[in-house]
Amino acid sequence: MGTSIDSKFIETSEAIVSQFGFKDLKSFVKRQALFMLLAKIEKFEVEDKFLESKYHMTFEDFCKRIEAVKNEEDFTEEEDYLDWRFTKEALVRLMNQKRELEYA
Repeated sequence: MGTSIDSKFIETSEAIVSQFGFKDLKSFVKRQALFMLLAKIEKFEVEDKFLESKYHMTFEDFCKRIEAVKNEEDFTEEEDYLDWRFTKEALVRLMNQKRELEYA
């Protein structure tokens, strides 16, 4: 990123975050970033479960169904397919980011 943080900010921030039980600014930032990732993961998991419930099948089965009826157009299902695919891709990306951050 290339952005540097001045020492006065670090000193002031670390004094504040230590009151919340964090040993330093890095551990605070890491924890907050993890919380934000978990919130996004939960949002996409809810969307995934909603679509599974709506169609009574997994995304993989839904993809097979969409492929099987290629010549028929159902705009609602096509839109749901795109939303569901985005949801699944986002979950993979966010879970990878979470894992990376946990071990950073």
